[in-house]
Amino acid sequence: MKKFFYPLTLALTLLATSCTNNQDDMTTPTDPSGKTPISFVGEATTAPARTRAGFEANTQIAMHIRSTKNEDNKKETRVLLTAAKDETKNETSFSAIEAANSDYIRYWDDAYGRDAKLSVFAIAVPGKIDATNGKDSESKDIALVDHLAASSGWSTAVLSESVTWTLSSDQSRTDVLSNEDLVYSNNIQADGQGGVKSYNYKDNDYTTTADGELQFRPQTTGDIDGPGKFDRGHLKFIHALSRITINLIKGAGYDDDEFKFADDTKNITINGVPTSGSLNIETGEWTSSAYGISKMTTITTAAGAKYSLMAQMLPGYEINKDANDNVLEFTIANNKYYVTESMMFTALSGKEGITKKTTDAITMEQGRNYEFNLTVAKSGITDMLAALEPWVDVTATPLDVDNAHISVSLFSNSSSSAFNFSQYDLYRLNDLSDNISTAASTSKNWAGDYTDKAEWTENGKTKWYFENNKSFYHFRAVNNGTKIVSKEKGTDNNETDVVDYFSISSGAQSNHDYHWGAPLLSTTTTPLKYDTSKGYEEYISPAIGATNSAINITDLHMMSNINVILRTPNADNKVKLEDGSGTDLKQCDVSMTCFYANGKVNMGNGLVSTTGDITTNSAFTKPTAGIIEEMNGSTTEGYKTNAFTFAIVPQALKRTTGTNPYIGITIKTPDGNVYNIMEKLSEITASVNGNSENQATSSNIQFWYPNHNYTYTFTLTKTGITNVTASVQDWVNVTAGQTVTLE
Repeated sequence: MKKFFYPLTLALTLLATSCTNNQDDMTTPTDPSGKTPISFVGEATTAPARTRAGFEANTQIAMHIRSTKNEDNKKETRVLLTAAKDETKNETSFSAIEAANSDYIRYWDDAYGRDAKLSVFAIAVPGKIDATNGKDSESKDIALVDHLAASSGWSTAVLSESVTWTLSSDQSRTDVLSNEDLVYSNNIQADGQGGVKSYNYKDNDYTTTADGELQFRPQTTGDIDGPGKFDRGHLKFIHALSRITINLIKGAGYDDDEFKFADDTKNITINGVPTSGSLNIETGEWTSSAYGISKMTTITTAAGAKYSLMAQMLPGYEINKDANDNVLEFTIANNKYYVTESMMFTALSGKEGITKKTTDAITMEQGRNYEFNLTVAKSGITDMLAALEPWVDVTATPLDVDNAHISVSLFSNSSSSAFNFSQYDLYRLNDLSDNISTAASTSKNWAGDYTDKAEWTENGKTKWYFENNKSFYHFRAVNNGTKIVSKEKGTDNNETDVVDYFSISSGAQSNHDYHWGAPLLSTTTTPLKYDTSKGYEEYISPAIGATNSAINITDLHMMSNINVILRTPNADNKVKLEDGSGTDLKQCDVSMTCFYANGKVNMGNGLVSTTGDITTNSAFTKPTAGIIEEMNGSTTEGYKTNAFTFAIVPQALKRTTGTNPYIGITIKTPDGNVYNIMEKLSEITASVNGNSENQATSSNIQFWYPNHNYTYTFTLTKTGITNVTASVQDWVNVTAGQTVTLE
């Protein structure tokens, strides 16, 4: 049923039919003064399913009416109206509108009469009969009508169509959405759409809808005088604000009782969205002046969600495709989560109802509710990627020396092998940082208790989760079955400064190849430099916070591999490198002397230190029988053996204290020649053929570093050892841990 605006005073004129209006015919209701009132009906565009309907409850409307006779003759006025509750609630029903009191009744006669063209601009808060917003200079609530410039009756002064509106930053109260839901109408103006209801004489009712301004229309088209009807206004109210709805769905890693905000005061924060500004009702454009929402309103929980929350904001917020600024922030069980612009853009791309968009940005529009379903899970440590750092290679160059010198070369091995997780144990240490950040913790505290061991599932996956954003972990990998010694006091003898380590010992390479791995800072094309007092601290990533990114671990050999190749010339002073054959075969004996056979590796920084007493003698592993081959394919140059091997705890070749300051190598041939290499071993220089952080060009090899493979070549004669060489070849690039972020 259509309802029209008839002021209470009109009830009298409907009975007094003898009273007429000289500007209208006998059927037009008039008031006792003989004037024709300006009348309206109202429609609020609300939910998408209801394209047309009146207000759901009695609603106060503040309105400006502009009457234009010509460019030089304009009048404006302010009125306060009441829209009645629409009982019918169908697509053809509207709310009846009447003046709030007699002071707000306005007449065509006072606004240029038949010469008038009316534009109408109105605001309301649906369902609110006494709406207010903001405070004045005396901290009094500002009534809805006071947001429009005041006037008394008709005025020739230009009144502002600008409305100031402020949304609460804390929207957690249940009444905030309804109290601040500003709607406006500007469809009655020169470019307006559907704001005119003109009289249809065939239907004897106001059934014809037109665009533009309200005016007097003669009964006969083309007449300039005579009977006719003034138009009635059809106000279409649209929502001036944007809304956002967030549905939080419990994801992997959470128990039902655990999935909740930290306490009742916690909520979702929305950063950077406009919350205060001025709306030009005539154009529908906003100018914003304040930003950010601290809390949202809890609404009826959507199906499948644990929480549903809504907030409203001024339109115009731009969501950019490539922007990583955090828009949404919230904390569940000490896990802080972020939703960025780029994530929101991806979620909204291609959805219906979005008109303000480009390939790179989506602008939030008035009258739209943007709903996001967020599945919130703990960041599972599901992927661990790693590269096995090969041994560093050093190759000898010729050098003429006397009986006490040696020939040095580094075994060339530039390949890296895949990380076989079944052969490794993974440990983590919780740094217990109070910092909540999207980046890794800045902590580089390498001391700690590495007892939390991963349980592998498949393909490098663990059953670990990041418990919360306050948990920052150091990750370390070691050989499968390695025993971690825990809670040893640190250098300052502080009980809390515990240094976990695992023990290593020298011996055959096949049984003494100890590994240690850690996430490194970044991928680098330069070699790692081992520090004899700090290990690999310079390169290790700080503690890593919650992330879904793969954690890359670079694995290193923690021993120094020593290889010895024996040569002898085809000359009168040659020696026997082997004698006999089969079970009677006798080979040279090569042994390491005066060295530390045992040591330990700190879990935190990979620092290797020697332990125990000096060992006087330990044999190298002999190569397989039948090792003799011609040098350079010519018997005129002599013969050489395959390598004798020994894995040794990294250490200095020359010590500053003790009765045996030098590490030595002793060689004994089957024909009784004995060669002792002691102090001269630490005086060999190396030429660098590529990059090396631990070995400079032409410097002495004074320290056997972890992850290095040293090959010494001795040319043996009955009179001594000749042709000592040393050089450092290229390092193989290190694949390090990538930068990680919170999901």
